[in-house]
Amino acid sequence: MRGPLWLLVVAAPLLGCEAADPAETSPADAAPGETNVSAACAADDGALLVPEDASCARKADDYVPGSASDGWPACISDDGVYHPFSASVSSLTRVAAFEQIASILGFGTAKVPTASDFLDARLVYAQDEGIASRVARREDEHYPPAPKACRDLSPAEIAANADRCVGPAKLAPILNAAFEQGAKGVDPLGNAARIEAALLWFFYVSTYKESRSCADKANDCDSMWAKYTGGEPRVSAKGLSRVIRARSPQAHERTWDAILGVRCWRDLDNPSGAASDLALRDRAVTQLDRALLRGMATIVRQRAAKRACGGTWEGVRILGGFLDREATARLPAQAAVLRAELAKRAAMADEAALFAALDAIFPCP
Repeated sequence: MRGPLWLLVVAAPLLGCEAADPAETSPADAAPGETNVSAACAADDGALLVPEDASCARKADDYVPGSASDGWPACISDDGVYHPFSASVSSLTRVAAFEQIASILGFGTAKVPTASDFLDARLVYAQDEGIASRVARREDEHYPPAPKACRDLSPAEIAANADRCVGPAKLAPILNAAFEQGAKGVDPLGNAARIEAALLWFFYVSTYKESRSCADKANDCDSMWAKYTGGEPRVSAKGLSRVIRARSPQAHERTWDAILGVRCWRDLDNPSGAASDLALRDRAVTQLDRALLRGMATIVRQRAAKRACGGTWEGVRILGGFLDREATARLPAQAAVLRAELAKRAAMADEAALFAALDAIFPCP
């Protein structure tokens, strides 16, 4: 049955890591609400790379930096470097804040964050003009617009437009609840995983949003670049790009190409004013979203393999849940498998079925 999995994730924490004593029940078998933080394992220990299909071909209309045969005119991005419109890009500070929160709460590590850690992390999250200020107004432009900007809607209107108003309707409740419960010492591993997953979701949807709104505000292209790269060059990474690159260099490379494609479009389409060639924009944005979605799917895949670690499964369910929109549009039958597996407790999930569904739905960036 299809349902709002993100709500289930907020309401039903799953805690703990695989127990050291084989006679004990694995925390991966724990029922929602059970707490076990005596042992933790690192979800990012060992090999992070997921299987990749080296034969994944680019789409015929994809932008390829410096290519003479990709069908794109020569443009500013052909040197393979992103050239910002503005000398100062404020979004970079939010990616830096994500990395600070990741360090405090120990994303992907064996750290069990303390109540004080959650308080410290929330201070970073809630900084003036920081991540929280953007979560509160974030819209997911994959969905039709609400009657007004989400920031101008009442709570009832936001709830009625929850898919579009993803920040206040979905992300903020996950984050607020996880920070609050973590600060009380409740389920530290699960709540850290929920925070990480919700923030990665935020940076994904923000990268997509900025790539589209760049048509009206050229500086939003800079925000797109910043939200993914953290200002780092292609060969390194920060924030969302760090997490994706560690699992899929192919998805990272294709995402970078697409970001440069968006910048190329804007260079060709009235860079000093409002853009008008929305068909070329959509071509670049489609390339970007395809690469990003493959990258997000690789995070779900790798973390699902480590689902016995701490609260890792809670993060998997959040990230896998938001992939449902695209999964259903591409392969409804496989999307149903994905939903079914994510709805199970960690120990009951069929890993082979979950991986097969992800690989079928999101095979190439």
